[in-house]
Amino acid sequence: MNPEILVRLQNLCRDQAAFEMLKQILAEEAQQFEQEINQAHFRVEQQKALFRVITRLRQPLDTETIFQATAREVRQLLKADRVGMFRFYPNSGWDDGEFVSEDVDQAFSSAMAQKVHDHCFGDQFALHYQQGRIQAVSDIYNYGLSDCHIQILSQFQIRANLVVPLLQGQNLWGLLCIHQCRAPREWQAIEIEFATQIASHLGVALQHAELLADLQAEVQERQQAEQAVQSLNQGLQRAIIELQAVNKELEAFSYSVSHDLRAPLRSIDGFSQALLEDCHDQLNANGQDYLRRIRAATQRMGQLIDDLLNLSRVTRSEMYLEPVDLSLLASSICTELQQSQPERQVEFVIQTGLLAQGDIRLLRVLLVNLLNNAWKFTSKHTQARIEFRVSKSESGVPVYFVRDDGAGFDMTYTHKLFGPFQRLHNMRDFPGNGIGLATVQRIVHRHGGRVWAEGEVERGATFYFTLVAEEAGA
Repeated sequence: MNPEILVRLQNLCRDQAAFEMLKQILAEEAQQFEQEINQAHFRVEQQKALFRVITRLRQPLDTETIFQATAREVRQLLKADRVGMFRFYPNSGWDDGEFVSEDVDQAFSSAMAQKVHDHCFGDQFALHYQQGRIQAVSDIYNYGLSDCHIQILSQFQIRANLVVPLLQGQNLWGLLCIHQCRAPREWQAIEIEFATQIASHLGVALQHAELLADLQAEVQERQQAEQAVQSLNQGLQRAIIELQAVNKELEAFSYSVSHDLRAPLRSIDGFSQALLEDCHDQLNANGQDYLRRIRAATQRMGQLIDDLLNLSRVTRSEMYLEPVDLSLLASSICTELQQSQPERQVEFVIQTGLLAQGDIRLLRVLLVNLLNNAWKFTSKHTQARIEFRVSKSESGVPVYFVRDDGAGFDMTYTHKLFGPFQRLHNMRDFPGNGIGLATVQRIVHRHGGRVWAEGEVERGATFYFTLVAEEAGA
């Protein structure tokens, strides 16, 4: 207190004892005012430090930079010997970790990158820290800490310790550690409050870092996906170019087949017929039979060439999608079949209103082949029944089917049905080149659908097909 003020007060107080009491009271008041002034100054500096932390959070800075600057400011403001950020190793059960950032007085050793193992922390204390526990130890040797805990702290020369949890959302990421190494220290409530606020803002930085990492991972994943798509597109482009080249080769081959092979076949057939007509009397029965067989073989060869060309055209022709009345197509085909053999007793059952989206020309070829097959394989029965209907798959996709009660087939050989020139019946019984079902399959595949069959010998067959992918109806 000011000496002049004391002299004036002493002159006013005639009683020395009263003066001494007054002097003591004034000294205590002055001390209280000084403490309040110091706390006010600390709070001002505290708010400045918090403002700087918040400002850094709004800048595009990494957590290492934020941690380092914050550790330096906190140590200076609290006049501590060491301030560090300790991180637990992921999946360690909070028993292992290391300091990832610190600011330390030069008189003491660094704690950076020193691996710490505390086998009891995860079981006994982690949950409490995750719920916001704060530990303020004024003297590690007089606080009732376990021996193993004291051993861990003493290796860093710690005498007093203030620990606040660093939370990344709800997860305990690590600890904000404030160390006093020179001597014990009583931590003030205002200091603990400040450390808690700092830890809270650092938790925001950790969440930002996590979100940024997730965003970067997503960006990288998208970039990889884009690269994969680009590579796929390049591969598709190469495949398209190769396919175009193959198609050109097929066209050239088809032209060669249709022109270069037909000419010698026509010559063989023509000269065989000429021999039969001009040299009939000079040929015995065997010679005439041989020539007839030659002619039949060349004609069959010509038919096979026609079938191959038709199959090739089905694969390569351009498609025009439009609404198609399948019931109407099937009815016209069945009418033509009945007119071709009016003596046959065949009942046609065609469901009305069967509409589909597709190429009408290809769909007519599809139905012609399926209905012709049904007509052919019921020819041995005096009475027959041929149906064309639709049902629904489990995914809701329309499943069209042609069913007959004719010769049927053995399901053991169903895998051969849709291969070109594959036949399950003797040609003497049911003539044909085995190209019809292969044509059906290619038409169905071009529409994105699938085709399959069920049958039983002498109990008929059913051919099913869809005209869209199964997923389209899901």
